[in-house]
Amino acid sequence: MNRRDVIRCAGIVVTSMFAIGTVFAKEKLAEKKDAWKQYVGKPGPSGWRCHVVQADPRDHGPDGINIHDWDKDGHHDLFVNFEEGKYSRLYFNPGPKKVRRPWTDFIEFKHGKCEDSGIGDLDGDGDLDYVANGGWVYFNPGKDKLKDASAWNKMTLFDYERRVPTVTDVDGDGLNDLIVGSQEWYRQPKADKHNAKNWTKHVMGKNRWPMNCIMRDLDGDGDMDMVVPDRGREICWYVNPGKDKVTGPWKRKTLHTHHEPMFMTMGDVNGDKIEDFVITGGSLGKLARKLIVLIRTNRSGVPEYKEIIIDQPSGNFPKGVVVTDLDGDPAKNEILVIPKQGDIWTTTYSGDPMEAKNWKAVPVSLPGSKTRKKMDNAWLGDLDGDGDFDVVTTEENGGWGVIWFENPSKK
Repeated sequence: MNRRDVIRCAGIVVTSMFAIGTVFAKEKLAEKKDAWKQYVGKPGPSGWRCHVVQADPRDHGPDGINIHDWDKDGHHDLFVNFEEGKYSRLYFNPGPKKVRRPWTDFIEFKHGKCEDSGIGDLDGDGDLDYVANGGWVYFNPGKDKLKDASAWNKMTLFDYERRVPTVTDVDGDGLNDLIVGSQEWYRQPKADKHNAKNWTKHVMGKNRWPMNCIMRDLDGDGDMDMVVPDRGREICWYVNPGKDKVTGPWKRKTLHTHHEPMFMTMGDVNGDKIEDFVITGGSLGKLARKLIVLIRTNRSGVPEYKEIIIDQPSGNFPKGVVVTDLDGDPAKNEILVIPKQGDIWTTTYSGDPMEAKNWKAVPVSLPGSKTRKKMDNAWLGDLDGDGDFDVVTTEENGGWGVIWFENPSKK
């Protein structure tokens, strides 16, 4: 064999080894993406289970959920946006007998990259419409044509990323408007509502990376202010300037100085009928891997609060959060936290909630927690129709996809 033949043979061997290695790597990756099949639906020690609505073996990146009974059959459906896949799907709940299996009845909308979304009636017809955060609005055609994706009228309001689209009546005229990026809002026109040219844009402020847009009357003056965990800066709130001035800038005020928050929520954690602030600390800053609970002590004016800092009992860092009644005690609510990876966990208090030592955080151990690589925010919905709230989220990198944690309690 001459030198040229030796080189050719060596090349064939290397190519073959590379091909074999590539196939092997793909098989191992596929194996990892199917790991959920080993754990789905199996109970943890406390009875909680994790179910899959739609797996994500190709990393299409489900990353945001809206919960509503779209087809009016009495069951909560899920509108999910897929960031890398560049589409959204409306999954119809198959009912209590089949809800714990993958959901196969859905319609799909194609658009650009979309990390989150919102819902609300944006044309005044009584039906909820859908907003993907790249500026795409899909108008609901009504119950009779709901499952015909082509019947949904798509309007491109803008074509750039603006997070947390939020539907609310900003100017008090009785029509819902659209806030995007927690910094701009578009006024719903009186007529020809499906024409983007008729929607007028107004600037409220500027945020770096808003994780939530929560509309509440924080100062008690009768109009809706805006609460924003602005990742990279702080947790802030924008003061509604009043009906006559809403088209201009809103004054920004600091609620808390933690500069790397993940998601937050508001809810009454201590039963005093005043909503409190609950913020996940994320992975950076002095309060990384902490849960920040701000128990509000006044009902109006600039919010005053007692700060409670809670150490995480599980997971790599806290990300999603909800406030809900998990134990059936109406005197107080519990906080449930979803970490980026690892076991979900809950926290509540015994005795005086104003004392940090009275708060205890407990992991909710569930099979397969390490295979859920990148979970997101937490949403509440009674998916199985048993009268209590289950917790819904998305998992982007471990193959689980759209998932929900079944609350074992029954009300």
